[in-house]
Amino acid sequence: MPNKKKRFVFGSFIIVAALVALVASSMQSNTLRSVPVKELNSTMVGQRLRVVGYVGRSPVRQTAQITEKGAVNISHFTVEEKGAVLQVECRDALPDNFRMGGPVQIDGKYSAPGKFQATHVFTKCPSKYDTQNAQPQNAPAQNAAKEAEVAASY
Repeated sequence: MPNKKKRFVFGSFIIVAALVALVASSMQSNTLRSVPVKELNSTMVGQRLRVVGYVGRSPVRQTAQITEKGAVNISHFTVEEKGAVLQVECRDALPDNFRMGGPVQIDGKYSAPGKFQATHVFTKCPSKYDTQNAQPQNAPAQNAAKEAEVAASY
């Protein structure tokens, strides 16, 4: 009987340890360190990072590259922040609201000093931060009153 109990405890410990290791490795591979462009340095070369800054003033260049799966369009642009400039190469589609001078964050690999290979490009939704299109501050109260009227009509 004690032998069965030892095997049960040992087996349970192995299962729990495997689950903890799985969760830890999953969290580690999905988290990226967020770094402003001006804080990038040569010790970060080769690391997967999330870089934040502003789209540079130079126009986006598109180049085509032939691969075994077909032609791939590669976008080349710069991300800037307070005088620091980063050359970015991206094989993914750029967001619709991608514009010069707009805030941007890029995920990918810092390949060399001043060069970045992006896997994803994210921009902020302009309407969310545009004061002209923003709702008035009393809009939630107005919406609540309208909802109450609709509920009362049923």
